[in-house]
Amino acid sequence: MIVNPRSRALLQAEWQTVVEMRERMKGLVISAFAVDASTSPAFGDVLYNLPFRLAFEVLKKVLLQAKAEGLITTSQQRLADLMESAITSLSWTNWHSLRDAVRRRNEVVHGGKLLGDEQCLQDIADVEAQLIAWHIITSA
Repeated sequence: MIVNPRSRALLQAEWQTVVEMRERMKGLVISAFAVDASTSPAFGDVLYNLPFRLAFEVLKKVLLQAKAEGLITTSQQRLADLMESAITSLSWTNWHSLRDAVRRRNEVVHGGKLLGDEQCLQDIADVEAQLIAWHIITSA
């Protein structure tokens, strides 16, 4: 989908940061609970919100690059608007699921809500599947 090789490489590097952060958070959660079983499970929920936010920043950058390459026609810059503009111009693995995830992302970013670990991990996986389908990244 993205033809500019430099942009593709930058997006791949940013996604690698998401993967590394997600794995670090998993390690922290496992080690925290292994050391102190009385630690609140909410600790894990808080940690996964960071890679969740990063994943949607990568998605937004991909859509902005698609816009720069003429694949999306909109004057808007917000992620939700970019997705709305791209509903028919790009191929989606599950547009509705990702759109719902963007709503949750907005609640986290703008409303201060914290999502649970399972929801964060599922939404990250959905973004990852979309990036693989668009050939931005090669595998999970």
